[in-house]
Amino acid sequence: MTTNRQLDLALEIAIFAHKKVTRPDNDPYIFHPLRVSSNTNYIKTKKQKALALLHDVLEDTPLSAQFLLQKGIDIDTIKVLMLLTRDENEDYQTYIEKICTDLDAMLVKLADLEDNLRVETLPRITEKEELRIEKYKNAQTFILQQLETTYPTVFNQITKEGSKHDH
Repeated sequence: MTTNRQLDLALEIAIFAHKKVTRPDNDPYIFHPLRVSSNTNYIKTKKQKALALLHDVLEDTPLSAQFLLQKGIDIDTIKVLMLLTRDENEDYQTYIEKICTDLDAMLVKLADLEDNLRVETLPRITEKEELRIEKYKNAQTFILQQLETTYPTVFNQITKEGSKHDH
């Protein structure tokens, strides 16, 4: 079970892991996991919040699952983080399908994709950006379809809440 201590630890590790790193729009990188963890349409539990804070740590930093375990992140959280971590040799669609084996991973990835699709922060949209956006929108659609099939109640809550935010 994810406690406040786990959440605090996740935040501490995320801040440490992404220190002095910026995103393409020159935003400090830590703001991305903070936004993802604050996306209340998808992120509802302490475990999901911790996962959202840590979702890029294994993929984008030198830190390992072993390091997270030694620091006190629980094994269940690390197992889901492994699903959220794309191996460099892994096909993107295979990676997205792997995420769809776990509800928490699906919800964190949806929050991550939503944040990564915020194009208003980009100085201009290049052809490369357009391809990335299309890839992320396709992933979003795929995960939502899987969610609708596998977890219809959660899907209905998300789409109902999402439509509330649109108005």
